[in-house]
Amino acid sequence: MKKFPRGLAAVLAVVAIGTVLGLLALNLIPVWFAPAPAPDPAPIARPEIAVAKPTALPHLEPDAPAPDPARLKALLDQVLRKPDGTSFSATVIDVLDGATLYEHGGDRPGIPASSLKILTAVAATTELGLEKTFDTSVVMPDAGTLVLVGGGDVLLGTGESRPESTVGHAGVGTLAKKVAAKLTEAHATGGIDDTLKLVLDDSLFTGPGLNPAWDQSLMDTSNISAVQPLALYGARRDAGPSSTRVDDPAMTAAQAFADALRSELAATTGAPQLAAGITRGQSDAGDTTLASVSSAPLGDTLSFMLQVSDNYVAEVMGRLVAIKADEPGSYTGGANAVRRSIGRLGIDITGMELVDTSGLAATNRVAPRQLAQTLVLAATSGVPALRELSYQLPLAGATGTLSHRLGATSTRGLVRAKTGSLLEVSSLSGLVVADDGRLLAFSVFAKSPQQVIAPHKDVLDSFATVLAGCGCR
Repeated sequence: MKKFPRGLAAVLAVVAIGTVLGLLALNLIPVWFAPAPAPDPAPIARPEIAVAKPTALPHLEPDAPAPDPARLKALLDQVLRKPDGTSFSATVIDVLDGATLYEHGGDRPGIPASSLKILTAVAATTELGLEKTFDTSVVMPDAGTLVLVGGGDVLLGTGESRPESTVGHAGVGTLAKKVAAKLTEAHATGGIDDTLKLVLDDSLFTGPGLNPAWDQSLMDTSNISAVQPLALYGARRDAGPSSTRVDDPAMTAAQAFADALRSELAATTGAPQLAAGITRGQSDAGDTTLASVSSAPLGDTLSFMLQVSDNYVAEVMGRLVAIKADEPGSYTGGANAVRRSIGRLGIDITGMELVDTSGLAATNRVAPRQLAQTLVLAATSGVPALRELSYQLPLAGATGTLSHRLGATSTRGLVRAKTGSLLEVSSLSGLVVADDGRLLAFSVFAKSPQQVIAPHKDVLDSFATVLAGCGCR
């Protein structure tokens, strides 16, 4: 994705028109950069992000005036006034100086829903690095056995690898082709058996694949399925973004690999055969690796996760963060590892309770202030990788879960934010360019007594609209 040039110390980057997919799209919200930033990475095509029409955006001035907190409070209090018993909590922070401009119960832990994915993305970036990739490998422990080893890539494709894409960046078809070539060569020398059995090693993650804090309706509606260290298309049946999720993602991926390998072997003279059936087992560190395929870089995976709010990828990220910290790769290990990582960055995590890393659990507790502070920390960080978070969030009226929200001229392209939706709960957390050119971080939650999904999204959008239009002096 094309980015605008990065600025000097203590100046906001200039907002300009950028491109998505090498075509047309809005540029990214500017962030506050540290001295001597590292060079931008090479542009990456992101086919999962929707194309948007260009919109000219105003430049940001380093001496842009800050909103008056009293004036801002009067406007935002009016927005959050609802007669139906819905409770709201919110925090707005000035990115330039870190001052809290508005707070309405913002220190009160609430249900973040998918806004929690901001914490997961920051933790994964901090602990793993944006260039980290995850391998899916085939090893051979003996002359008659192949072991397919899951290493954390759950966006595998069924066919050839697609290096230009995040989903399907690595394909089991390509892996099968590599393995078949090695097996045919070894079989010609008599080094392996005529018939080989296939074993699936998905032992990288531990504990139950499903979190007991998740309501059954989340599985019934394909919001999530058993979390395992390899899967096709985020555990979906096919590449369709709304395709249903499978019950056993790792075995489904293993079967796709077996089908592809069997076809490759059948088309090659003198090749061994693959026996029917797949069993589960574990490989050893000393097993010979025949071939592997690598996922897209972590930065691309996190962008995909945040843009479409993919719960499966978010849960995998939490477990990978835990494993990096030498903790169990379980839902508990992931939640604890993300929380500790955020705390080590300097965010006060008092009252923060995480039971997953996707935000699906209604028992998660995060304060809007903690999310807003995390956004400020990332946007002003001296670590270039953390500053990428500001570019990975959906863009108002243009991409991801904001493609059909905040599309008015007063907000389109001026807001980047993570949405959150659960039964009785909505959240919106992100960055907004105010009318006077000030960059603000915000997080706002709604909790309704009515049994509805994502209540009062219009109120949250109005909250962001006020911030975008704020001179407020």
